[in-house]
Amino acid sequence: MKKLLISAAIALSAATASANDYIEHQIYSDKNFEQNRAKAVKILEQKGYQVHDVDADDHWGKPVLEIEAYKDGREYDIIMTYPDLKIIREQIDY
Repeated sequence: MKKLLISAAIALSAATASANDYIEHQIYSDKNFEQNRAKAVKILEQKGYQVHDVDADDHWGKPVLEIEAYKDGREYDIIMTYPDLKIIREQIDY
């Protein structure tokens, strides 16, 4: 029974990783990626952030940009939906 549960967990983990990689690949392969990335940076700069890093990722199975930015001497982790660039999380990185 224990081996079955471990095997199921490993299979689920591998399937999830594969799906995550596919979403990242889709974002980076988007012909408008650089344009959308620049637009995301501009949106955040208008909110007073200095953007440090932008990476494609997934959030609950949906494509997003994960962004590290600084504002008022603090580092923030920001998640924006992709490609519509709506902020869905904006929190201080402790």
